[in-house]
Amino acid sequence: MDGLTRRDFLAAAGVASAAAISLPASAAATRSPADRGNRYELQKRFVDWRFGMFIHFNMGTFHDMEWVNPNQDPLSFNPTALDCGQWADAAQAAGMRFAVLTAKHHDGFCLWPTAYTPYNVMSSGHRHDVVRAYVEAFRSRGITPCLYFSIWDRTNGVGPPVWDEDAPIDLDLVKGQLTELLTNYGRIPLLIFDGWAWHPRLGHRTIPFGEIRAHVAALQPDCLLLDLNGLINHWDSDLVFVEEPKGGVFCPPGNTLAASQGQTISPAGWFWHPSTPSAVLTPDQIVDGHLSVLEPRYCTFILNCPPNPQGLLDASIVETLRQVGTRWHPDRTRPALPGQPDVLRYPLTSVSATATTGNAAALIDGHSDFGWNGQADQTLWQSAGPLPQSITLDLGRVHAGIDTLTYLPRQDTATNYAYDYLTDGNITGYRIATSRDGTRFQEVSHGSWAGDHTLKRARFHPTHARFVRLEIRSTVAGAPAIASELACGGTDSPPRPLH
Repeated sequence: MDGLTRRDFLAAAGVASAAAISLPASAAATRSPADRGNRYELQKRFVDWRFGMFIHFNMGTFHDMEWVNPNQDPLSFNPTALDCGQWADAAQAAGMRFAVLTAKHHDGFCLWPTAYTPYNVMSSGHRHDVVRAYVEAFRSRGITPCLYFSIWDRTNGVGPPVWDEDAPIDLDLVKGQLTELLTNYGRIPLLIFDGWAWHPRLGHRTIPFGEIRAHVAALQPDCLLLDLNGLINHWDSDLVFVEEPKGGVFCPPGNTLAASQGQTISPAGWFWHPSTPSAVLTPDQIVDGHLSVLEPRYCTFILNCPPNPQGLLDASIVETLRQVGTRWHPDRTRPALPGQPDVLRYPLTSVSATATTGNAAALIDGHSDFGWNGQADQTLWQSAGPLPQSITLDLGRVHAGIDTLTYLPRQDTATNYAYDYLTDGNITGYRIATSRDGTRFQEVSHGSWAGDHTLKRARFHPTHARFVRLEIRSTVAGAPAIASELACGGTDSPPRPLH
């Protein structure tokens, strides 16, 4: 996550000045009331938490930086009075139900004694397992501990150490560290990923999202995955995340997607900085400007409260949270979370893609194309010539049980941060066909989609296929077809590779 300027902070603090994002009014139009989405109960539990604490505490705390350079001296991590119980007491006083700790940020320093790198607490000035101290302290107060994990690891070989370099990917380290976090600390019901889908050198293909999702599910099946991918969509994520400091975006009225909104309690940034304790949100800004507004929108508020280099929350933060707890109480009359769209729980990674025209590789690069940094981040596929046009995914081998295709429309906007999504060229009429040999295709689905920016799904009877083809029959404004990502896999059960 980026730091934010004082101007960003002041613009974001009040609802009246926050720019609304556009989410669909109903996210479950294709399901019956009794069939509410395959992750519904877990999503409902999350939105019913309503209020939680984000805890950015890691190497950045000790270097006055949001993104620390790689390979810092581990001894520089040295909280002299670390007290996770103090954090938990403050969260409890505020009425928070859960917390999220940055177990590893982009530089790769680990707050637990991982076996995969010496760049961890056991080589630091504080030779103690901070993750364990955190989970035990919060559980003892009845607050559910959750974790944040950066896929991008600039010290340990997961992505480039600087922005514009390529580097080998140590997938074994990613999976091994996730195994440690999800087997050694009890139940972790929410795992927040960062430094992944938005990273131009990583993405959900370089680090296969389906493989990581399956790995997490094998260890903790009820763990929700929230990837900070920059999208206001359920693309490769069980929850929507609205990062308020990025331009003052705010979850809009009428939202029914299981959502969360993150904001920092101080304009200084996500990590602690010398100016952190001197300017924090007021209790009124937290209660009236956030909790009371977000609660009816099914949007859980995650308030970042960064501990200082001593390992304590500043007195100004503790007092603010205490006052919040005296002023805010959950609205128990809020109706239950509406039905949610199915999650593609078992996505397959395509070996390659071809198209009648255009650069089909852009459709399977696993990059979220959110467009916050301008058009340079866009890796969109665009057709040339008249419709129909087609795109064919090659899965490398025949799989049994493929039942879903997902299409992520363009996510670029007319102006940065405004969420005024462009729609010309979005696919509206489609036909889907599958094949085992790439020659003989059989239709499995056809229909129409709304022309907006939200993730589209097409469900069909489970089929055996190596090739999945999307034929584009119509687009918004009759413009050349355009798309960000195309994927397929299983929604109800994992597809099985066949020899």
